[in-house]
Amino acid sequence: MKNWVVAVLALAMGGAVTAALLVFANPARGQVEVFAAAHDIPAGAIITRDLVHSEAVLIPDGTGSFFSAGDGAQLVGLRAGHDLAAGQLIQRADVIPPSATPDERLVFIPVKDAPPAAPGARLDLLMVDGTADRPDIVPFALGVEVRAVVTGGFIIAVPSRQAAAFVYAAEVMRLVAVVGAPDSAPGSEAPVGAPDEAQAIASQP
Repeated sequence: MKNWVVAVLALAMGGAVTAALLVFANPARGQVEVFAAAHDIPAGAIITRDLVHSEAVLIPDGTGSFFSAGDGAQLVGLRAGHDLAAGQLIQRADVIPPSATPDERLVFIPVKDAPPAAPGARLDLLMVDGTADRPDIVPFALGVEVRAVVTGGFIIAVPSRQAAAFVYAAEVMRLVAVVGAPDSAPGSEAPVGAPDEAQAIASQP
């Protein structure tokens, strides 16, 4: 009787160890479902349900920049911001609102110590100019739409005619970002070039 009990316990423990090893070795472990293009999608096309499918992938940095399986309602109805190849994982920076036009271009803007933001937020980009002992803060662009938040800055959407200016600013200028909500009023920042000017503006109601 005792030998029978020992044999049963050994089989049970062996099964448990085997199951644990199978889970650990399972290549699907840690994968998430995100949306990918089911066909080639041209720039400007409206995203419909038949143009995309969900795909299980492993994304070490998380799915924040992608459309996960539960985001289908957010994705359908948007426009492709540029040509999407079949099988391409769709990121939030790849699509634009239905009212936008494919003429928009996505530009990376590096911003040090950027405040928290989310796709759809509006950026007021201020340029730090002047000298070290007398800096000037000058508005560069107001109300720019954030398409994605990435390491070191933002992906913004601008018309193609403005893209070169923003690329220049990103490479040459020192920019600081002020973040507004998607439905906030347009920014009205004024240039500041002296401590008394900053104090006077800050004290306004």
